[in-house]
Amino acid sequence: MGFHERHNLFSVINASGTMTYLGACSVAAPVINAVAECLPHLVEIPHLQARASEVISRLCSSEAGCVTACAAARIAVGVAACMTGEDLAKIDQLPNTTGMKGEVVIMRRHFVGFGAEILQMIRIAGATPVEVEGATRCLPYQLEGAIGGGQLLPCT
Repeated sequence: MGFHERHNLFSVINASGTMTYLGACSVAAPVINAVAECLPHLVEIPHLQARASEVISRLCSSEAGCVTACAAARIAVGVAACMTGEDLAKIDQLPNTTGMKGEVVIMRRHFVGFGAEILQMIRIAGATPVEVEGATRCLPYQLEGAIGGGQLLPCT
């Protein structure tokens, strides 16, 4: 008896690509082995996250990295990080965003749903999505008009 039958689950044919809703993606054997090695052990999650951040940073040539459970969490954490930076007092202050930068400019054609609505993920972080026209680019005048209470209205 296979996995799906054993757990009374439907088989899925994924024609959408990587989607958390469908279990994210299939996992390569080295990843399965690494997870299997880790699971029997207790670790302090902040230290594990710090080590993961170092590895992600090195591999992506970025300042830092953060492991999240899904795309929706990545968006919310990313927006919150942009709002707080490394200011621990601001991080502790969340979800109260008083005194923080809180607008996220997003092109209307990027209002996508991927199992969650992108606008909702921005709002979860305490920010206000501000829409601009466009699908592939924003011109400086569009950004200037949108940021800081320009003539474009916040998304509803």
